[in-house]
Amino acid sequence: MTREEILNILLRWNPWRKVEKRKTIDRDQLKKIKILKDYRGVIVIKGPRRSGKSTLLYQLIEDFSKQRDSRSILYVNFEDYSFSAENLRAEVLETIVEVYRQEIYQDNDFLLFLDEIQNVEGWSNWVRTAIDADIVKTIFVTGSSSKILSGELASLLTGRHVDFELLPFSFREYLKARRYNPKDRIELMSKKNMYLNILKDYIIFGGFPEVVLNIGNEFLINKILSQYAEDMILKDVVARYNIVNLKLLKSIAKYLAQNIGNRVTIRKIQRNFEDTFEKKSSTTTISNYISYLEMAYIFFEVHNFDYSIKKTVKSPLKYYIVDPGLRNAMFPSFTPDRGKLLENAVYLKLRNIYEEVFYWMGKNEIDFVCKKGDKFDLYNVSYVSRHEEIDQRELKGLVEFPYDHVDRRYLITWDLSGQLSYDGVNITSIPAYIFLAEEKERV
Repeated sequence: MTREEILNILLRWNPWRKVEKRKTIDRDQLKKIKILKDYRGVIVIKGPRRSGKSTLLYQLIEDFSKQRDSRSILYVNFEDYSFSAENLRAEVLETIVEVYRQEIYQDNDFLLFLDEIQNVEGWSNWVRTAIDADIVKTIFVTGSSSKILSGELASLLTGRHVDFELLPFSFREYLKARRYNPKDRIELMSKKNMYLNILKDYIIFGGFPEVVLNIGNEFLINKILSQYAEDMILKDVVARYNIVNLKLLKSIAKYLAQNIGNRVTIRKIQRNFEDTFEKKSSTTTISNYISYLEMAYIFFEVHNFDYSIKKTVKSPLKYYIVDPGLRNAMFPSFTPDRGKLLENAVYLKLRNIYEEVFYWMGKNEIDFVCKKGDKFDLYNVSYVSRHEEIDQRELKGLVEFPYDHVDRRYLITWDLSGQLSYDGVNITSIPAYIFLAEEKERV
């Protein structure tokens, strides 16, 4: 790739060339990242493709351009077709910066934005050198692989990087994108039926930004989500990890989508496919394929909570999907399946609030055991609207949890609020449309 070709690519994307301002929704992560503009190191924004990482970078660039010369900002999109046709190595980063410094901005006080960086082989070594050699002070990078980014940077830039996770719109962001902005719980409750209907849309179609822009066009939404599912499998898993058995990979993805919130084991998955494939798939292959699906930000695994690491490792796992709409694209159910989809939405919210989320299984079950310091918050999710609909097992599990230091116990419902009591223990019932819409900081 010539220097002139690189300059032409940079001209396509950067703020020093006049481009039409796009209307976008500010993400909840935006205000947290903006304050790091003077951070000396790497700001990493991780998440699945099409979740809005590039848009978030543009929002940051737009904000920073109000405070500094726009030419002192360099944005590089490694999903540009001209780059995708190349076998990209770290040397291209060096050339890009050289071209930029010679042709656009000569000083070294610039901000560097590298979008979808996992497409560049050996990128992390160059980033470390650039920071250590003071070529650039602050680098923002995005990528669609959780393990590659955190693994490479953890070893190369210990103490010199900050990670953020950007998933599809949360329900709170989804409301904002649809031009609803409830100020408080009272306003949510006063328009309950409207927000319940919006929540139904959310757990059916999900929160990918392009999907939200096309609400009302169900045919187009289904096409978009089906294409996302295909792209994630083919581009973020098959191409990246040289997958041979595509049929097995897709079967595993569909199985996990079907069984969100259920306890599964590798052996159980293996038995499920014994009649499907002529050759028996090894547990190692199945385990590897699941880990690739996790790395691509399609599924998240949840472990059983136990103070014994040995027992935790031997326990079945639960899996949740990055977006409820994507689940419905991978596994179109003949029934609404709202209970499982609601549970998945609650998991995504809890993942953003707590550092660690587990489940617990005893005689009864707790959907989510969330650690905050040395204390626990416990959550069960139940698709109910009246007291008489509650399965007593939902309450028993919250009370039976055998460990001390439980701070709060919650039952997240479809539409039931108030204080419940079981065996003398208080449990707070919160409707999901309120729980998911309220802003909660990580604890």
